[in-house]
Amino acid sequence: MIPTATMAAMAAVLLLTVVLPIGVILFLRKHGGSWGAFFTGAGTFVLFALILEPVLHNLVLGSAAGAAIQENILLYGLYGGLAAGVFEETGRLMAFRFVLKKQGKRITALSYGIGHGGIEAFLLVGLTMAANLALALSAGNAALPTEAAAAVETLASTPAAMFLWSGLERISAIALHMANSVLVFASLRAGKRWLFPAAILAHGAVNFAAMVSNAYLPVAATEGIVLVLTAAVVFWAAQIYKNLPLNAENP
Repeated sequence: MIPTATMAAMAAVLLLTVVLPIGVILFLRKHGGSWGAFFTGAGTFVLFALILEPVLHNLVLGSAAGAAIQENILLYGLYGGLAAGVFEETGRLMAFRFVLKKQGKRITALSYGIGHGGIEAFLLVGLTMAANLALALSAGNAALPTEAAAAVETLASTPAAMFLWSGLERISAIALHMANSVLVFASLRAGKRWLFPAAILAHGAVNFAAMVSNAYLPVAATEGIVLVLTAAVVFWAAQIYKNLPLNAENP
C-alpha cells in the first residue's frame, strides 16, 4: 500500500499547480492584469514548447549527432537548455508583438508569465500527480496489470519528500517564466532589444544547471542551485520592471 504521507504530498503538489497560478492571476487582476494575457501565455507554451519544440528534438536527437549529444550530459544540457530558451522566449516575443500588441501595461508581462508557467506546471507535474493519485487509490480495489502494479510499487517506495521537491521546482519554474516575461516585454515596449537574447540565455542557463546538476548531485542540491539562479534572474527582472512605465506605448 502507498503511505498516506506520500498520497498527501502528491495531492499537495497537484493542488499547488492549480491554486498558485489561479491565485496569482486573481491578485494581478486587482492591479490591472488580464485573463487575456494569462490564457495567451498558456496557449503559447502549448504551441511552442509542446508542439513546435519536439519537432526540433525529433530531427536533432534522431540524427547521428543526436546520439553524441545524448551521451554527453554537458552537451545534452546545453542543447536542451538553449532549445527550450529559443522556443519559449520566441513564443513570448511573438505573443507580445502580435497577440498582446494592444496591451501596453507592464503588468501584462506578469499576467502572461503566470499563464505560461502555470499551464506548464499543471500539464507536466499536476497531471502526473493526478494520475499517480488515481493509481494509488485503485491499488487496493482490484488486481492491477503488471505495469500498473510495478508503478504502484515505485510510488510506495518513493519518499513523500521527493514529490514535494517537484512542487518547489515548479515554484522556481513559474518565477523564472514571470521574470523572463518581463525581460521579453521590456525588449519590445522599452526598446531594449538585447533583453530578448538575454532572456534566452537566462532560460538556457537555468535549464542547463538543472539538467547537469541533477545528473551528479542530490535533488536538494539541484533544487537549491536552480532556486539561487532563478532568484538572480527574478531580482534582475524586478529592477527592469520597476523602471518600465505603467502603460508603455505600443511598438
